[in-house]
Amino acid sequence: MTFIGRLTDMQLLSSPTSPYARKCRALIIEKGLERDIDVVNTPPLDDPAALLSVNPLGKVPALIRKSGPALIDSPLICEYIDTLNDERWIPERAESRILVLRQQAIAAGLMDLTIGRRIELNRPANRRYRQWIDRWEAGIARTLAMLESERGQFERSVDHGALSIAVALSYLDLRYAELDWRSAHPALASFHERWSARESFTQTEPPAV
Repeated sequence: MTFIGRLTDMQLLSSPTSPYARKCRALIIEKGLERDIDVVNTPPLDDPAALLSVNPLGKVPALIRKSGPALIDSPLICEYIDTLNDERWIPERAESRILVLRQQAIAAGLMDLTIGRRIELNRPANRRYRQWIDRWEAGIARTLAMLESERGQFERSVDHGALSIAVALSYLDLRYAELDWRSAHPALASFHERWSARESFTQTEPPAV
């Protein structure tokens, strides 16, 4: 297994604008594992050999470990990171675990919709499919409405479900800045503001693009 730069027990191949990687990076900070996992900036669109050798899908994040195969896909990586010390951000069993994993899945879906919309809008104007843009935007609107109505399940939580939702909302600001989601969802806005003040979020703030 090839390690890049500073030698640590593990390396997270990441991109500063990837919300999936940001979930992992924020969790590393929250759990105090910065000395154990080195975050390596790895632009996936450049198809770097270091990334393709551990993840043939060519996607970040990917977690390189000294022992065992590299881990890919942010839910799996976050599950693994959560086992590295005793502070649990993903409950181990029962309904509390299912709820956190459900929140993570909803957040991942919101990121997927935001990325889908962004990709379509990056196409030349005469080759964009308005029906797809409308579909992505409708899905985003429904998801925000559901999160607002279900906020009692996560708004005061400090766990991986809440973290994932906060990252997804931040990604809306990055890739769908014209959406004034805060006006329609003030409770979600307050939730996001609290998370944005945490060190794990200030340290992983993506660059303006």
